[in-house]
Order: sequence, then structure tokens, then C-alpha cells
Amino acid sequence: MPKATSITKEMIIASAFEIVRREGFSSLSARNISKEIGCSTQPIYWVYKNMDDLKQDVISKMIVYLKDIITNYKKTGKPFLDYGLGYIYTAHTEPTLFKAIYVDNILEHKITDIIPEKTMLEIMRQDTCTADISDDKLLDTAIKSWVCVHGLASLIACGMMIYDEDNIKCMLESFFS
Repeated sequence: MPKATSITKEMIIASAFEIVRREGFSSLSARNISKEIGCSTQPIYWVYKNMDDLKQDVISKMIVYLKDIITNYKKTGKPFLDYGLGYIYTAHTEPTLFKAIYVDNILEHKITDIIPEKTMLEIMRQDTCTADISDDKLLDTAIKSWVCVHGLASLIACGMMIYDEDNIKCMLESFFS
């Protein structure tokens, strides 16, 4: 008798993540996950009581994954500019995940949920040219620039704009300098 394969929570999350990465969040279902793993839906419901719990775990993995790309993008030596460029780069490299979290807004986030004001200020204060600028002025600049960053990222993720890192960097430098 062949040994039974054990379907783990990690296998389920990894498979669900890959489905969302390829096809979008709306494709996430027990049936699609079971097909991806090569099992029935029963092991999925042994591990998860319901799909909402599974979706929360997948969303958590998505957020960690996307934030990792964004925060590790370091090209200019200007932390807030790099953060904006990283956000746009994420839209380019992971458009399906980006759209689910930041365009379709499956978490119903506000901009301050994505980058809390305190975090914005901390990132912006890492640049020596911000020393004489008030927190209020920095936050105003951050919000205005983030509208541009998010707009560019959304256009790229939706295929309406071609990703050109040098051109995008030039566009953003006026906000981030």
C-alpha cells in the first residue's frame, strides 16, 4: 500500500500564493488549490476551517513578499526615492500581486496603512537634505509624491505604461530631491 501524502499548511499556502501570483486573487479557491497540489479539497479543509482563514494567510504572505521587494530596492542612495522606485518596480515584477493589494485594495487600505506617517518620516529623515524641513512639510511632500508613485505603479501593473527605470527615476527625482 502506498504511503499517504501529507498535505501541510505550508504546502497549501505556497500553492495558493502561486495561484494568486499567476491568476489573481479572484482565482483563489479550494478546488484550484487542490488541483495545484494534486489532491482532493478534503486536506485543505482539514487544515483550514474555512476559505476566509486561508485567504488571510495568503494575504499575509503577499504583503510580506511585496514589502520585502519594496524595502530591499536600493539604487539611488536616497531612501524615500528608493522606496518609491521599489514600489513601482514591484508593480512591474509582480503585477498580479500588486494589483490585488494596491489597486483592487482587497484589504481596504488607506495610504497611511500602506506607509504609516511615522514610517514615511523615518524614511525621509534618512536623507541629509531633509534636516531643515518640518515634519508637516515632509508629510505633505510624501503624500503628493505618493500619488504620482502609485499612479505610475498602477499604470505599469495594468500594462498601460512601459517600465523604464531611468525615465521613472527622472520623473520622481523632483519630488524626492
